[in-house]
Amino acid sequence: MNKKLVKILILTLALSLFAGCSAGATSQVGTAKDGNEVKIEAAAIKLVNAVEKGGYDLVNTESLNEWVQSGEDMVVIDTMPADFFAKGHIPTAVNAVMPKSGLADATDAEKEAFKALLGEDMDKKIVVYCGFTACGRSDAGAAYAKELGYTNVYRYPAGIIGWRDAKLAEEK
Repeated sequence: MNKKLVKILILTLALSLFAGCSAGATSQVGTAKDGNEVKIEAAAIKLVNAVEKGGYDLVNTESLNEWVQSGEDMVVIDTMPADFFAKGHIPTAVNAVMPKSGLADATDAEKEAFKALLGEDMDKKIVVYCGFTACGRSDAGAAYAKELGYTNVYRYPAGIIGWRDAKLAEEK
């Protein structure tokens, strides 16, 4: 293909993509229901930075639900305070509170309680969650599991709010 034709194809593709982004600008578009896309962006950037720093993986709602439904051999840890956990949690989850401000603020007691739930198999699948995407508790737990040497660590960023939004079963 000659260079001129390639440039025309790239320009056409770019214009169609930009047109798609502006289509329907007068109607409700975007991720945020309230129209505040900046909050979504801030949470997304915070999540990406935490994942890069923590070295763990992410799991989405659909995949986590499949794991739970299939009886996947894993440890699911809810890092919310006990009273929140008691109101409802992902099936099979256990509770170990972590600070929402991050791992640096975790007490020795919080770390020991969390560590006790992980077990001795360093390759076992570990899934950590908290309330919602912007919450730092699940990052603290996932980062701590990686720091301890666990190799198969996932953070479920949507948390219990995402689980409920998907109308999935909970345990109480």
